[in-house]
Amino acid sequence: MDWSFFKKKPLPSPSTQYEPSHQQEEEPDKVTSGPDISVPISYLKRLIPVGQYLDDVALKQLNIKSGQFKPGMVIFSSGKETESIVYLVSGEAYLEVNNGSAQTVSSDTMKALYPLSSERFHHLTAIAKSQVTVIYLPRTLLKQPLSANKLPAKLKINEAMGQNAFARQFMDNLTQGKLNIPNLPDIAVKIRQANTDTIGIAEFVKLINLDPVIAAKLIQVVNSPVYRPISPITHCLDAVNRLGISATRNLITALTMKNLIRSRTPLMKKRIQEAWVQSVKVSSLSYILAKLINKVDPEEALLAGLVHNIGILPILIYADSLPAESYLISELDEAIPEIQGQLGAYMLEKWQFPDSLKMVPVRTENWFNNSSESLDINDVVVLAKFHNILASQKKGELPLINTLPAFQKLEKKILSPDLSLQILLDAKQQISETMKLFTA
Repeated sequence: MDWSFFKKKPLPSPSTQYEPSHQQEEEPDKVTSGPDISVPISYLKRLIPVGQYLDDVALKQLNIKSGQFKPGMVIFSSGKETESIVYLVSGEAYLEVNNGSAQTVSSDTMKALYPLSSERFHHLTAIAKSQVTVIYLPRTLLKQPLSANKLPAKLKINEAMGQNAFARQFMDNLTQGKLNIPNLPDIAVKIRQANTDTIGIAEFVKLINLDPVIAAKLIQVVNSPVYRPISPITHCLDAVNRLGISATRNLITALTMKNLIRSRTPLMKKRIQEAWVQSVKVSSLSYILAKLINKVDPEEALLAGLVHNIGILPILIYADSLPAESYLISELDEAIPEIQGQLGAYMLEKWQFPDSLKMVPVRTENWFNNSSESLDINDVVVLAKFHNILASQKKGELPLINTLPAFQKLEKKILSPDLSLQILLDAKQQISETMKLFTA
């Protein structure tokens, strides 16, 4: 990364110290702190999540403060209150957690594009390992945009995406009603609409038995190592009694969703399958983490993980219907992250999913989603996504887990960076079993 813009406007000497006005308490370890500085828009647009929230005009209007620290100086201390988001722009910082674990962040890595700290109280202690420069942005910038808290009345794409021919064409077809949005299979719709207060468990089981394949699959799942029954279950009624009606409803929805996967060309078949495998892995981890955290229903978490990226499906199906020469793969790759969250929320609304799940596709797009004060199902899926990437070759693109609002809502010692690796190791077999159930 090129930080030469800091050299063009040197920071003040220690005799002209200036504390950022949006910090409520003094930072005694600061060596120098500069007034408003000019930072290239191209750099600000890369910052996560600030660059995703603000357009060029808003970014230009930001009052950005800076701070410099000598090696060994404390940048901020755990437990201290702040009103700033802190980004590392040059040098190396040593981040220490209260439990003793620590890691180093360098400004020339992907991690530096995420905040070192973003919550009201610092959850880490940051120490300069070299000469360090940080910038401070108002923490109010992390308030969720409207689309993350309400269902979109109308799907839209940003102005920059308007230059993307594939995205433009996709949205035109969607708004004109020409796009085929997948529907849930009939059995899943009937099960979700069934009012068990009036029909009773016996009638509910009869609905399931209308689809012998799903009934058999349900029994197979309940007998799997994922649920570990004391004795084998052979009847659908026993399976429902074992799981409960709510969990059965969610599980059947999950089991039928694989039927939505269809493709025409080998390229899109591969991409759709990859998206499905990713959703199953996140679903498996959501279930495991929900059981560990014991704050949300594991079966609901399983379904939430499975639908967190459901919005990608219509996009890939649409691309599959087009001649290969009619669009660029780069356009498709650029359009997916822009559209899939909104589209996923739209689909879950159409499928009459409960309010607790409708916004999962939007709220779990952003590592720094903080739409609720206490830990909820969105937070569990965010943590599951994090752990899924942690197990992949792309883990260098992750922020520090301690900086995630979802992580900070956890009770102490439930999860830690070291424990995360142990969870992945311990859960490997269970994830494998779940993969077999949902990809067979």
